[in-house]
Amino acid sequence: MTNITYPKYKTGENIASIAQTIQTDGQIQIAQDIKRLKAMGEPIYYSVGKKLVREESDGRKYEYRLREDGSEEILDEIQ
Repeated sequence: MTNITYPKYKTGENIASIAQTIQTDGQIQIAQDIKRLKAMGEPIYYSVGKKLVREESDGRKYEYRLREDGSEEILDEIQ
């Protein structure tokens, strides 16, 4: 499990600055989680537009769909 630390904001700090810091922290955390999952040999799931993508730890990418029973159906390899 990843340890999450919350930044300390200064009273009166600009809300746009706080939002940018939160966004940056989130992107850093996501990159660390993806790296950790790939090191474990686990796939990464995301979407590109309406296309569901499963990316294997070796970098191969597949478009897939979820069946009603929760299983995956690979539709095509993405180059």
